[in-house]
Amino acid sequence: MSRSVDQVQRDLDSLTAADFDEWSESADGWERLDRLCAELREMPGVDPDIVAPILLTFLERLDQADLGSPGPVVHLLEALSGYEKHLQQSLQRRPTPLTVWMANRILNASPPDREVWLDFLRAAASNTQLPEATREEARGFLAFQERTGRH
Repeated sequence: MSRSVDQVQRDLDSLTAADFDEWSESADGWERLDRLCAELREMPGVDPDIVAPILLTFLERLDQADLGSPGPVVHLLEALSGYEKHLQQSLQRRPTPLTVWMANRILNASPPDREVWLDFLRAAASNTQLPEATREEARGFLAFQERTGRH
């Protein structure tokens, strides 16, 4: 019997940064996260307007944990139709290394709203309230996008 989105969300909410500690033999967060993302991906008729905010809130909460490069959460988000509006909301709330990485990937495709996405990177790069790792990622992606000048 398949589980509900709420049940999967509870399991996501139970994951902590310690579950992704590469120096801990008992850390099993990566395996659990893979299974949870696979479970969401396989749900029939999954609603991106429900699942995308859950996944983005997860990324915000564990912004300093190594959740992959890009990892199962990003792969699942990018497979959801219409996730971009939720990504923008997340970037306004609390940019993370992975969400600015996702903004950069969108910019690589030269979207018509390119300046909006660049503004998200600029805001993250200059926000002194964010962890340095997030600001550094945003600065690097911003420099890349300005160098390449894709239009």
